[in-house]
Amino acid sequence: MSVDCLLKNGTVILDGLETVRSIAVKSGKIEGLYVPGSEPTAQEVIGCDGLYVLPGAIDIHVHLRDLGESHKEDYATGTMAAAAGGVTTVVDMPNSVPPTLKMNDLEEKIANALEKRFVNVGFYAGIPKDPADFDSAMIPHILGMKEYPHSPLVKGAISTHERLCECMSISCKHGLPLLFHPDSSKPGSTAETLEAYFDLHKCESEVKSIQQFLDAQKEVGGHLHVCHVSCATGIRLIGKHRAEESLTAETTPHHLLLSSNQFPNTDGAAKMLPPLRSSYDNRSLRLALRGQCAIDCIVSDHAPHTEQEKRAPFLRAASGIPGLETTVPLMLTEVLEGRLSWVDYLRCCCSAPAWVLQIPAKGVLSRHYDADITVVEKTDAVIHGADFQSKAKITPFEGRHVQARPVMTIVGGETVYSHGKFLVGRGTAGTVPVRARR
Repeated sequence: MSVDCLLKNGTVILDGLETVRSIAVKSGKIEGLYVPGSEPTAQEVIGCDGLYVLPGAIDIHVHLRDLGESHKEDYATGTMAAAAGGVTTVVDMPNSVPPTLKMNDLEEKIANALEKRFVNVGFYAGIPKDPADFDSAMIPHILGMKEYPHSPLVKGAISTHERLCECMSISCKHGLPLLFHPDSSKPGSTAETLEAYFDLHKCESEVKSIQQFLDAQKEVGGHLHVCHVSCATGIRLIGKHRAEESLTAETTPHHLLLSSNQFPNTDGAAKMLPPLRSSYDNRSLRLALRGQCAIDCIVSDHAPHTEQEKRAPFLRAASGIPGLETTVPLMLTEVLEGRLSWVDYLRCCCSAPAWVLQIPAKGVLSRHYDADITVVEKTDAVIHGADFQSKAKITPFEGRHVQARPVMTIVGGETVYSHGKFLVGRGTAGTVPVRARR
């Protein structure tokens, strides 16, 4: 037997332990993991001695912009950023311009992504002002629905208990998760001072929003997914109601690793929603990730903006930071420096995101799974936004040392990125749209 490609003598993680194996790839799938010396012949052999060979990360919370905001990011630069960052699957949020509320909007996104992508791309849909008007033609092509209580996609859509129940009913009917941004601040609210801004988006607002959605779920049922949890109080509420089949949650590297007192907040370099919290919240989230398993996924919340928008004074600056090129290095640094286990990294960055959205055959380095793989070098490196493939170059992690760097990314058995170079053109690798298991 011969295979298409053999990643030879790489370090893989088996039962939580580093082990040398060779990974065989055939017809876009992992054919098997072999003890060195027992491998099949291969058309191409890639030496991976001293390198980690891991499942490609799956980032289920990204904003790839394109369409009306292609000056900030498009499907080419966004998925190039993913490939360079060791991310093989991304799922695009619906708060684009225009928002993803109708099948024609989704079709335009799919067409653009098919033409430009370098990795797998999936999609979410928003929910219209009247949830009964949801365009069910989108269902086969999306992985979930998203609700924004603090910033509705349609003017006048107020997140009353009745609306939340209707949103839950629609997602439940179609067997898809309902994702939500936990913020109960009034739509259109603005702040004139820094103190007022942080009070507007305080932890109490996050907790109140989580409770409102839990109340709706109690009446209707279905699967709720809490986006970018940032507060200790929020994670405690989630832990109290923890049920893997019906309540899942995610957090970001910046909410795990950065705290508000590290930044002067003179401009928008570290401005995001939810905002950075306290070091106590950081510790609580890390504990929930490691010991309590109350957090399922690590996501980037990749939200690119122009330099002008980020360099504006804090209150006028845009919220959001690029993250597709920093998540894997940052989280692997936590592993390599002993603060996170391999098991938790692989769960939160690879297998659990696929499980939450019911994406088949992804997130695990095992026979018959898709050959979506990242090869990582253990090395001392420094994060510089100027080096990003993303159009967004301003990051609060600027100058931070990391101990890992993705050097090769394989998508569906095809080597997309290797040692700083892209080996394929746009629109040739990856699946669009990624679909859920039905």
